[in-house]
Amino acid sequence: MATKSTSKLGLLALAAVGVAVLVQGGDLEELADDLLGDVFTADPVVIEEDGVALLVAVDQEAALEQCKPARIVADRRCGDTKVVVFDATKMAFVTRNISLAWGEGKPPILTKDASREVANRRAACPRSFKRPHGGSCDEYPFASTRQGGAGARTEEVPARENSCQGGTLARGYNLAGIREGDDYLVVIANPSAIANGPYAGVDVAKDRSCQA
Repeated sequence: MATKSTSKLGLLALAAVGVAVLVQGGDLEELADDLLGDVFTADPVVIEEDGVALLVAVDQEAALEQCKPARIVADRRCGDTKVVVFDATKMAFVTRNISLAWGEGKPPILTKDASREVANRRAACPRSFKRPHGGSCDEYPFASTRQGGAGARTEEVPARENSCQGGTLARGYNLAGIREGDDYLVVIANPSAIANGPYAGVDVAKDRSCQA
């Protein structure tokens, strides 16, 4: 059974609708349609069964219906779709950045392209990137993908998480048999552990090991 989550952007937009109703009067549903448009359509979705929960981009929910979350994690695929899993209990801020990027329309399906990694990282995380809490620059889509580089969503994350992300991605490529030019789907395990706010200098991960 899948349940939809509402992003902070969606909540802010809903509040704006409420204000508009108070100021302008009228029907809430009609005003919501006029003012919000598709603002909720990008919200990620939780699919959960047998105690295993995965957060996926909303447009990928149907593609994963044929597979149980536990099998997706174990097999790193669903049908012909190769999957890379990021565990929020180990990377609370990295997974926050991924989930917010989905909500902003960044693609959940990426294409491995290691040849672009250095250039993509420089474009997404230049030396001018501010790290007020001594962390690292995290980008999504990842630098090692065709979709990475300029325009990627970036946030400061703990340096430990940044290293963990790199190892998780490398291992994920190996486990799912992802080669150069292959497409793969990114999913987040244990989404309840995603950080509630931006990194402020404290590593809040429940599990600081980095094996995915």
